[in-house]
Amino acid sequence: MVRQIASRVALKLKKIAGGLSPSEREFREILPFIESVEGFLVEGQERWLFDAARSLPDGANVIEIGSFKGKSTCCLAFGCRGTKKRVIALDPFDGGPDLPQRDSFEEFSRNIKRGGLTEYVEPIIGISTEALKTWKKPIHFLFIDGSHKYEDVLADFEGFYPHVAPGGLIACHDVVENWPGVFRAWHESIKHQLTDVGYCTTLGFGRKTAARAE
Repeated sequence: MVRQIASRVALKLKKIAGGLSPSEREFREILPFIESVEGFLVEGQERWLFDAARSLPDGANVIEIGSFKGKSTCCLAFGCRGTKKRVIALDPFDGGPDLPQRDSFEEFSRNIKRGGLTEYVEPIIGISTEALKTWKKPIHFLFIDGSHKYEDVLADFEGFYPHVAPGGLIACHDVVENWPGVFRAWHESIKHQLTDVGYCTTLGFGRKTAARAE
């Protein structure tokens, strides 16, 4: 009897899995790994980042400002698997101005390797303002999650915006009153320069408009 019940449950689960989209099946497979990586994403944002990266054209560049130990980096990189898309993870990996000072690069690298994502991630150790001085790559998805100070959030947006392809995706993490710098930068300035604005819990996103003068 127990074997019969187990067999029926397994069959039902198989049927359910068979009805899932390829994206849903893939995300369910990687979710346990993503949950094992330390980070600050709110539930639902893991899937949003994965889907966003997965939806980009082959060869697209994803720029992540602020990576910490790689939780969001992994979400993005999993969405790039099997393609020529790449995630450029830009972070001083020292905790930054909003977290206790600590070197997180070793654990970041270990998480990327553990997930089998090394070929899809290019880490850049440094601050965004320095990286901007020599930046030349086109950007198809800009994810801003670095310093949460008002002036720094605006500097990241304004500095990298000219490199974002027309119609490219731009997102800011922690658009919430608990982080007044991000909240103010998003609502006073950033969102008004984007189209198709939307939210995934505390993540605000939109697309670059082709009309804005560079």
